[in-house]
Formats: sequence, structure tokens, C-alpha cells
Amino acid sequence: MSCPTPRIILEFWYPSDVELVGRLSSRGLVDAAFAQDLPFGTVNADSLVAALSVQSLGVTAIAAVPLGSRSSAASLSRIATAYVSGLGGVLIIAGDTKSCADSLDVLEALRFAASLPNVPEGIRVSIYFRPALRERECFLRAAAVDPGSERSVSFAPAKVEAGANLLMSQLMADPASAAGALERLEPLGVAVALGVPYAPTEGARARFESLFGARALEPREMLRSLESVPRRLRRSLYVSPIGRSREGLEGFLESALSLVG
Repeated sequence: MSCPTPRIILEFWYPSDVELVGRLSSRGLVDAAFAQDLPFGTVNADSLVAALSVQSLGVTAIAAVPLGSRSSAASLSRIATAYVSGLGGVLIIAGDTKSCADSLDVLEALRFAASLPNVPEGIRVSIYFRPALRERECFLRAAAVDPGSERSVSFAPAKVEAGANLLMSQLMADPASAAGALERLEPLGVAVALGVPYAPTEGARARFESLFGARALEPREMLRSLESVPRRLRRSLYVSPIGRSREGLEGFLESALSLVG
């Protein structure tokens, strides 16, 4: 089951973003949309529901499946739901906290996703899923990687061996700083979607700094930073708008797309 590498993956947050993602996709500026799983009032409070709303517009959608806060059975169910619903894929995230004692290990989750439509012996999946588990041409099994973390980069080969066919990186305040990690990840043979924040306002850059501890570059500087990364290492970009402003996003994506290898 091979999948084409998405050149631009656009994260979306609000109800108004759904129509925007559809329009950008129709112009060829976005290959896939990504929905986080968030516990507050955005469109994607539940990543599966949000991803399905975008997929209904004909856009390939990737849903986040964080593991730490759900039981093993619940996480397996969400991965299987994404598969049988025709979603483009899942991003499996270990999570910063493990609030559920029975949570699934990230490697176990990737192995399960890679085994579909078959189900490994000993894994329980609802009888309602089994008739719908059929072979698919493509299902993205993305795993997270933080280029700024030695531990995360060192763990990436195990994720690929477990079944990840795409790596999505942490958002980078300055993408050029990820070049060394991207060089190390290149031999794994899977694309790394380099995380790029789109922060067009001072407020957006301040918000990013409060979340990630570093101030994001302005959009034009971000593009220059991307250009300094060797082209073979920028096969895919994961773009996340910070804050509510989408002004200039279309032009930014046009420029970003021209930089993808």
C-alpha cells in the first residue's frame, strides 16, 4: 500500500477554515488537510469528525490520534474508523501526558495501522468494523518527530520500522534549523513533512512563542529560511496557521509549493 507524498499538508482549526481548505485544494495549493484532536470549541474538537467534514469536499484528510488520554481499545477503534471511513490517514501521537493507564504504545498503534485491513492476532476490534475492513490503495500512517530533540530523531527509525510511511515534524520557528535532523532522517526512505507555522501578525508570532518557546519568523523570512534547506530534504511541508488571520495565506502557499522538492 504505497501513498504519494503530500507536498503541502495544511492544518485547519475553525469552521471557516473548512471552506478555505476546499478552495485551496481545488487550486492545487493543498494536497492534504490535517485535523488535530482538541478539547475546546474549534471545528476539530474531535479530529475524526473534523477530518470527515473536509474529506466530504474531496480533500484528502489526516486525523490526529493522540494515545495518552484514551484506552488502548478506544485508540484502535479510532484508527480503524479512519481506515473504514476512507480518510486519507492518521497522525499517531504518543501525547505529552499519559492520563489513561491502558493507553496504547505508539509503536503498537503504528503496527496495527500498518496491518489493516488484517487485524493482528490478539487485537480486539468491534464486529461492526470487520466487514468494512477492505484493502485500500493508500492509507497514510504518519508519526510525529521533533527535529530539535535528539531522543525524538533517534526514535524515528523504530516508528518507520513499525509502519510509519510519513513523518510529520514539530512546527519549527526557523525551518533552516531542522536541516541537520532532516539529513539524518533521509536514509529512512519516508518523507518528512517539515512543520512550518504561518504567523502573519505580531499577535500570532507572540502566541507561537508562548506555545513553543521561540518566536516564529515572519512569512517572507520563513520562505527564505525554507529555501536554505537542501531541496531534496523539503519533499513535503506541514503548514499550520497560527491565530485566526488567514490574510496572505494563499500567496504564502503558492510560494511554499514552489520550494517543495
